Amino acid sequence: MNQMNLDKKEFNHICTSVQSLYQNLNSYIYGQEKLIEEVLCCFLASGNLLITGAPGLAKTTLVRVFSQMLGLSFGRIQFTPDLLPSDITGGEILNFDSETQKRSFQFSKGPIFVNLLLADEINRASPRTQSAMLEAMQEGNVTIGKKSHSIPSPFFVFATQNPFESEGTFPLPEAQMDRFLLHTLVDYPDLASEEQMLNRHVENKLIGETNQVLEKSPIEKNDVDLMIKYAKSTHFPKELIHVVNNMVSSTRPNSDLCPETFREMIWYGAGPRAGISLISASRAFALLEGEETVRWKHIKRMIKPVFRHRIKIVHNHDSIENESDSFIENIIETTEQKFTHLGVK
Repeated sequence: MNQMNLDKKEFNHICTSVQSLYQNLNSYIYGQEKLIEEVLCCFLASGNLLITGAPGLAKTTLVRVFSQMLGLSFGRIQFTPDLLPSDITGGEILNFDSETQKRSFQFSKGPIFVNLLLADEINRASPRTQSAMLEAMQEGNVTIGKKSHSIPSPFFVFATQNPFESEGTFPLPEAQMDRFLLHTLVDYPDLASEEQMLNRHVENKLIGETNQVLEKSPIEKNDVDLMIKYAKSTHFPKELIHVVNNMVSSTRPNSDLCPETFREMIWYGAGPRAGISLISASRAFALLEGEETVRWKHIKRMIKPVFRHRIKIVHNHDSIENESDSFIENIIETTEQKFTHLGVK
C-alpha cells in the first residue's frame, strides 16, 4: 500500500480508532500523556519499549490496561537477580511414558510466548538473563537446542527499569538496548492529575487496585492489524530522510557532523538502527495525529526517545543529569538552522 492507493474512508476510521485508544488510556492512567503517546507509537511501529522511572508511576498498570484494550495475550515476568534464561524462554522437559517405557523431551513454553510481554524491572536481572530475550525481540523466535519456536504475532516487549542509581541494578547490554525502539523517561504526574488519582482511590475505582473490568471493549483484531499497516505506510518525504541521516551521523564522535563541544564526552553514537527507528516512530506519531505525511514536528517529537539509549556518554560525564538529552537538543537546534530551507523549523 502506498499513499496513492490510500483508502480515505478506511484511513479516517483507523485514525479515529487510534485517537479513541489514546483517549481511553488517558481515562485510566492519570498525568502520563507523554508516556501514553510513546507506548502507542511503539505499538504502531511494531517496536519494543524501554520505560525508566521511579516505582509507583503506573508503568505496569498502563501496560496491563493497554493489552486488554487491544485484546492481546499478556504476560509478565518479574526480573530478579536469581532469574534464569529458561525462566523466560522455557525449555525441554524429560517425559517418561510408563506404558512404552520410553523417554522423550518435550518443549515447555515460557512466559515469553505472548503478544505483549511486560518485563518488569528488567535491569534487576543479570546481563546473561537479560540477553535471553534478544532473539525474540529482534526476530520473534526462541531457539532452544537446535529447534526454533515462533512467538505469537504481533509481539511486543514493554520493559520497565529502575533508575541506575537504584540498589541492585545491572546495566542492560548495548546490543539489547539497541533493540528497543524507544526509551521513555517517566516523571511524576502533575498536581491536578495526582489529586484525580486520589479521588478515584477514595471511590475504590482506581484501576490497578481492583479487579475492575474495563468498560471499553477490546479493539477488533482486524483494526489492530490495520493500525500497524497504515503506520508503516505513512508517507515519509525524501528530503526528510536526508535530515534523519545527518542527525544520526551527528551523534558519532568520529563524524565531521558531530558538534566539537560534545566529541570528547561521547563514547559511541547511534548506529544505523537509530535512523530506521526514528522513521518508524515518526510515521507512527503522524498517524496518531491523524496526518498522512510525516513532518519535521513528528521527527522532532521522537528524536529523544529514539536516540537517548543509543548514545553512550563517557564515565566521567555520567553524573550530569540527562546529558544525552542535552546533546540531542544541540543536534535539534543545529538541524533546524541547517535545513530551514526544507521546512525544518
